Amino acid sequence: MLQKKDFLFTTETTPNVSTDLSESSRKVEDLIGLADAVNVTDSPNCKTRLNSLLVASEIRRSGLDVILQLTGRDRNRVALESVLLGALSVGINKVLCLSGDQPDEDGPKAVNELNGNGLIQLCKKMSDGFLTDGTEIKKPLPIYSGAADDLYQQLSNSDSLDKLILKIQEGANFIQTQYCFDLDIIKQYSDQLNEHEIFKGCKVLIGMGPLKSAKQADWMRKNLWGVNISDDILYKLESSDNPEKIGEQICIELIENIMDLPCIDGAHLMGPNCEKGTARIIASFR
Repeated sequence: MLQKKDFLFTTETTPNVSTDLSESSRKVEDLIGLADAVNVTDSPNCKTRLNSLLVASEIRRSGLDVILQLTGRDRNRVALESVLLGALSVGINKVLCLSGDQPDEDGPKAVNELNGNGLIQLCKKMSDGFLTDGTEIKKPLPIYSGAADDLYQQLSNSDSLDKLILKIQEGANFIQTQYCFDLDIIKQYSDQLNEHEIFKGCKVLIGMGPLKSAKQADWMRKNLWGVNISDDILYKLESSDNPEKIGEQICIELIENIMDLPCIDGAHLMGPNCEKGTARIIASFR
């Protein structure tokens, strides 16, 4: 995936709260042969889900490339190293490194030994053949790590660009951003990245997703970190007899307008139970 020069499409799936492994892996069947890779989330919103590595491994066996999302919230470095060794052993070598959604005060206890940056550094060290305690890894394999980014933070906070550059310097190979449906913001982001040579060797994918209803979109922008959805989009969804189709069309039109922007290499399509909708969006381009 990371070697492709064409416009990339990655998507997202969240494992179920279930002991049925095939039930979670089958959710991405429509994406096989369309998406370049699918992210498997790591208990988002600090809610328990079926183990993401198990689901990712099953999806990988179907022929669809996988990006394992990994957070430092729930595991110390020993557990994280174990997960990464396990991922490599089943052919999964792409990891989106995240700090993770943090629990409420009365929620489960977080570990947070490593944040997103620390995970990127860990992936680099293990790619070089060593655990953090210096133990040599037998038959080491490269790990392609990724970082998350927020376009709105980049354009409003002068420190954000330096932090993103640091992640690439520490070893990040790709960036997947939070939701952005604003073409002007994406163009500004593209121009900003294009001023720095370091981003030309890193794949950048803009986050968006097929919104199914005004109610869903309003909940997402109020409750999920980094999600910005305009009142105009809510109005389009609310006033339509077929909001699901409108939500997909919004993504298609946005992708058409960003495909040739410098330093923008693809779209990352995400959202709750979005697998079928994202497949339809990608199919309109392939």
